[in-house]
Amino acid sequence: MTLPRDPDAARARARAARDKLMATVGTVQERLKPRNIAHEAMENARHSVSTIAREGTEAVRERPWLAAAVTSGIGLVLARGWIIDIFRKGKDETAGPKKGSASQDSTEG
Repeated sequence: MTLPRDPDAARARARAARDKLMATVGTVQERLKPRNIAHEAMENARHSVSTIAREGTEAVRERPWLAAAVTSGIGLVLARGWIIDIFRKGKDETAGPKKGSASQDSTEG
């Protein structure tokens, strides 16, 4: 079935299609503004962080000993320099003065 060749109806359909297209273009332009893109990215990040925090909290509540062990391990790895320095310092203090050091020479005088 073909539509009747009414120029006024064709113009009306063309105008409606153009209006619909322009509304779509306006919506796309609004969404692509840098401010809106940044706002949407911040909302997505906020949602992701809250989801991760919620899941982490649930995992810790389910396995507190495992969480404590992992946290302690991470703490030891991060503090390994300090721990090594403490053991080296203690080792140096208990070794005493070396033979022929300046402290022994001054007492022999």
